[in-house]
Amino acid sequence: IMKEKTIRTIKGISIAVLVTIAIETGLDTYFWNERWQNVEWNEEIIGWQRRIIISNIATTYLLAAVMVTFIINIFRGLKKGVIFNRCNTIVIFIGAAIYVLYSFYAYTALDAATGRHVNSIDTDIFIYPLLIIILGLLHKLAVEASEENNLTI
Repeated sequence: IMKEKTIRTIKGISIAVLVTIAIETGLDTYFWNERWQNVEWNEEIIGWQRRIIISNIATTYLLAAVMVTFIINIFRGLKKGVIFNRCNTIVIFIGAAIYVLYSFYAYTALDAATGRHVNSIDTDIFIYPLLIIILGLLHKLAVEASEENNLTI
């Protein structure tokens, strides 16, 4: 009974995450369109500005795609009776790498939008990817323990 309740909770939270990602991605798209029209374009650095802002948009979509892939893999695994899906370990590590790029572009895009040529970083660019990698390693251990447990039974 406890396992079924946990699985229902996982499914419910996963659906909430998918809805939230859809809403946030829609809002991001709308606001990027608004911001693009209000960027203070500087002719000397316009190519850099466009690259940074477009890369920020692209990495945001990539991050959303990684999260959606993770959730889809959860649902696929649960259909097969697998809670810890091996392929999600790779998805987690890919998410960590994309988050590094996303963080750089997100902070730098703020400066690019105001016409200042500054590459910005914050501690987030290092801390969160490392935490995501730790979660990926924990997920990998959970996959291995789960597979070993299934072989024992």
